[in-house]
Amino acid sequence: MSRALAVVLLALLAACSEPRWLKPDASPEQADRDDIDCQRWAANEASLRAGGFYGPPYGYGPYSHNAVGRADPPFNPNRTLDEAQLHNFCMRAKGYQRQ
Repeated sequence: MSRALAVVLLALLAACSEPRWLKPDASPEQADRDDIDCQRWAANEASLRAGGFYGPPYGYGPYSHNAVGRADPPFNPNRTLDEAQLHNFCMRAKGYQRQ
């Protein structure tokens, strides 16, 4: 039983680990900063796309008017996928490649 548990835990760790982005002339600190910048840009861009021109209908993004205590909008897998693709685009545009 413990062997099966170990295999499951290793599979979860492998699935949860983020891919590392590499660029020949970038230090690890610079790569981390660029990664965070791209994550922020992608989240903002995905929020704007989800909301459209006049603001988000479900409370996404900087133009939402959620009252304090209001429940968060439901999970949107399309927005999450869009955000991941935008993040990958940003990192590749900066010259990084996945390890």
